[in-house]
Formats: sequence, C-alpha cells, structure tokens
Amino acid sequence: MFFRFAFTFYLILFGLMTSAFADNNQPLRILHVPSYHMSWDWNKDQLQGFKDALGVTNAEYKIVELDTKRASELELIQQKVAIAKSIITDWHPDLLYSNDDNAQKYFAQDYVNTDLPIVFSAVNQEPSLYQFSNASNVTGVMEYEHFIPTVNLLRSIKKDVKRIAVVIDSDPTWTGVVNRIKEKLEKNPDIEVTQWHLINTFSEYKKVISSLQTEVDAIALLGVFNMKDQDNKDIDFTDILKWTAENSQLPDFAFWESRVDLGTLVAVAISAYQQGYIAGEMARKILVDGVSPIDIPISSSEKGEPMVSLARAKALGIPIDVELLLNTKTKKQYQWNK
Repeated sequence: MFFRFAFTFYLILFGLMTSAFADNNQPLRILHVPSYHMSWDWNKDQLQGFKDALGVTNAEYKIVELDTKRASELELIQQKVAIAKSIITDWHPDLLYSNDDNAQKYFAQDYVNTDLPIVFSAVNQEPSLYQFSNASNVTGVMEYEHFIPTVNLLRSIKKDVKRIAVVIDSDPTWTGVVNRIKEKLEKNPDIEVTQWHLINTFSEYKKVISSLQTEVDAIALLGVFNMKDQDNKDIDFTDILKWTAENSQLPDFAFWESRVDLGTLVAVAISAYQQGYIAGEMARKILVDGVSPIDIPISSSEKGEPMVSLARAKALGIPIDVELLLNTKTKKQYQWNK
C-alpha cells in the first residue's frame, strides 16, 4: 500500500515538475506557419485554441503567414517559405504548428522524420500525401467536413432540394473534400450531385452560377478563393460571396462559419477553435509530458455547429422554423453590412 501511494505521489510530483519546467525555465519556442493570413478569423481562432490547450504561459511564438488565399503566386509563397526555413535554422524552435493544407504542401513536409516535432490542424488531404503517415515527428488534426448534416440542415428549411451542384477552385485542398463527398454520396443515394464545377476565374464563376439557376436546386460553394480577374489578379473571396448573395436565387451551403457570415445560407460548421484546441493538446503532450508525436494518433474534430444566415434566407424568401432557430446559430446580417 505504501509503495503504491509513494509511486502515485511520484507521478504527480513529476508531472508538476515537468509543467513547472515548461513555464519557468527557457521559453518554449513555437514556429507557427498558417496557410493563410492571421487577420482571418479562421486562422486567429485556430491559434487561440492551440494556445489555450497548450496552457504554457512561458511560450514564444514566431509566425510566418503563407497567405495563399490572397496571393497564390508560387514565387511569393516560396519567399515566405524561405523565411520560415531560416527561422528554423537560426531560432531552433521546439515545435512547428502548421495549419491547413498549403502549409503542409509547401513547408511542413520538408521536415518529416527530423528532430523537429510537427503538429498540424485543419488538413483536408490525406496525411499520406505529405508523408505524415507513420512519420516519427508528426501528428495533428484532420478537417473533415460535415456534408450529410449540412445537406440535412438545408433540407429542413428547403424541402424540395434534390439536385446539387458543387463548385471548387484549383486549391489542392478540394481534392480530399471532393473524394469524401463522393464516398458519402455512395452511402446516401437520396442526395444527388448532378454537376461538379472547377472554376479558375471570376468571370467564369459568374457564368456558371447564372447558368445553374435553372439547372439545380442548391449549390455547394466550396472553393471560392483561387479565382482571378481579367488582369490575372486574385479576387478576394468576400467579393465573390457578396456577388453571389446579390445575384443568385439558389440556396447554398458550405462547411465554415466565415461563409455564413458572408451570405452562404447554411452550414454545419467546422470549428476553427476546436481544430486548434485539439492540436494544442497534442503539443502539450509532446512538449510538457514528453510523449513522442508518433505515439499520438492523428485525429479529427467531431463536433459541427449548425448555422443559418437569416439575411440570406430573407433575400431568398425562405421562412425559418422557430424550433430550428432555437437550435441553430443565426447570422442576422451580412458581414459587409456590419
């Protein structure tokens, strides 16, 4: 009995000492490389969740934004990657936290099976694409979209939705998303995707959305980022979704809160904060508890939050049931009107 008590006491004391070491000695150095820009709530919420779960006050962060949604030119991305690599060489971070697919594609996968622990979040493509499967130094959180719950939410307010069109851009993120949607469709024959559209320019997008008005019952607005104008410059996705809200009479859906803020009708949204929080828990196990990344299984966030744009529903003439409102996060106005 005494031995069991003493051993338990030792484990508690060891955990406290380990945590105190992380908080009171040299600051933990964390390099954060997001695929996009930190002024976007999607990125801010992931990082906040990560910090909250890590729970280490004595931590120093350096951030290199790849900003691939607003500036997709390869040369610009490579310049930022070079900056991040120089930080690893000169600063010697204790951990790399990278989120979304482009950060893995252009940067994180170059450090697979090195001494640098890597934790990722919000990845859509399969881990094997980045050599993450069974890598000794990598773990993270997959971003699996809530396709069937989102369609069910849409049908709960627009019961006649049968034919769906899916819109994507050239971002490689959508390969994994489309594959998973197709897998779900095989198991749910009552849902029919009749058209798939890969779009590269804003003018092409306008033509497709206009033509779909009489061909389908709803649109899945997934890839609305990597689109160019007539001068081959990137179009901000806010402008794309604003144009959609003002010119399309079809109900639409996506899987992210930021889209509903910008006029997409419904989503069972993936939580950026939860993605980051799970990643932060993983990082704590590595940096504080001394667990090897390979012993922390890659996982996904399971919870989705149903939400609806009341402004969009009003514009489309779709009444929203009171009971649904009680169980759904609502957006009363478009973000650009706030």
